[in-house]
Amino acid sequence: MNEGAPIMYHGSSGLGGPGPVYMVQGQIERQPPRHYPLEMLQMMGGVSSRGGGSPGQGTPRRWQPRNRQPSKADNSAFGYDSDDSSLSSNASGSNKSIEKGQYEKGEREEGACREWRGRRREPRARRAAPERHLHAAYPFQVKFTPDDLLNGSEWDTLSQEIWDKFIKSQQTEDTFRKKMNLWKYLFVTIRALFPRYSLYVVGSTMSGFGLDSSDMDLCLHVRSLAGVEPRAHALLHLNYILGYIRGFDPDAELIQAKVPILKFRDARNGLQVDLNCNNLVGIRNTNLLHCFSRTDWRVRPLVAAAKLWARAHRINDARRRTLSSYALTLMVIHFLQCGTSPAVLPRASEAAGGRPRAHNRATLGELFLNMLKYYAEFPYEQMGVSVREARRVPLAAARAPCCTLLCVEEPFDLSNTARSVYDPETFEKIVSTFRESYKRLAAGMRLADAWPAPER
Repeated sequence: MNEGAPIMYHGSSGLGGPGPVYMVQGQIERQPPRHYPLEMLQMMGGVSSRGGGSPGQGTPRRWQPRNRQPSKADNSAFGYDSDDSSLSSNASGSNKSIEKGQYEKGEREEGACREWRGRRREPRARRAAPERHLHAAYPFQVKFTPDDLLNGSEWDTLSQEIWDKFIKSQQTEDTFRKKMNLWKYLFVTIRALFPRYSLYVVGSTMSGFGLDSSDMDLCLHVRSLAGVEPRAHALLHLNYILGYIRGFDPDAELIQAKVPILKFRDARNGLQVDLNCNNLVGIRNTNLLHCFSRTDWRVRPLVAAAKLWARAHRINDARRRTLSSYALTLMVIHFLQCGTSPAVLPRASEAAGGRPRAHNRATLGELFLNMLKYYAEFPYEQMGVSVREARRVPLAAARAPCCTLLCVEEPFDLSNTARSVYDPETFEKIVSTFRESYKRLAAGMRLADAWPAPER
């Protein structure tokens, strides 16, 4: 126990009848401990009631921190003056400050007890959400080649080409930092104008499937209103933001699709941004894709190759009634779930758990070729793609709209992420691209064979 701390025990006192006795321990080498009954301490002023009552009145109470700051009169009552920095901010009701109190020599002779209080600690400022990612280690950029990329088989050349294309196209740390800085700027300024808004980064930027040329996806979260249709509510708030965004991008555009999107460009960093409102399922599927991206090292190179392949064939743009990047990513994951034997990836419910699976030793080149074949022969008229169940699902049992020609199930709300593919001509172009690319790649075994033939 700290020197000078008062201790209360029960027993017979030397100055009166039985009752509670306080022992005040001073410097042992100078004088032995002295025992005082409760009444004597009250007369001496060594113990005072909480309200500072007169001697002999009230019950002695150990000091507790006060919510209010003591005034000059409060401080002078203890024999000293203090500034605000010496006031305790301990809200736990601890009595450590009184245990640390000691009698000064002069005050001990006069019987006055001096109370010490802990120094006030200023509350630590909470960092804005983007700060956590700006100061965290960047986990996505791959800089080392895996040991089992090549195995001396016929697939080595194709696997090396896919890996090289992935390394050159992956999202770099510099691009990631630029996106986080833009998020921080928008987060702070939008919250200053609209304090009830929240802003999240979703999509490939955070999932690990981002390319260096990928757009930045943001989700504006606003508390929903009862009786207001979600799409109308989203359009209302995106229109509020549109006026602010046009302050630095006059060409900003609000696309009034089923899920409204505000598209604008950050000219300083060359970033294209897609901002939606209250599409909270995007936060959940971003976390899911992040789990898949870390399950096996081959997943990210295959998704990157599929995106670049689809972009080269111009079938990777939902605005042109073709596949969105998200739908294409789900298609690659689905193939790795049930288009290979044994499966490379688990079902969605097992992705975060990290359950061990049978080891699949197929190379990047073999998996990419078989992925093209899988969707070249897929029964689109009867089945849909499901990452949630890791299998093909009958269209009759799917909740996706029946007017679409290609069904890729969203794992959480079970909607169709390929709903933009509703034109028969566009759908046929997508399927024929899978077929032709598979035939040429199987014949030549070079990645360029899967790309469009150069125009003469």
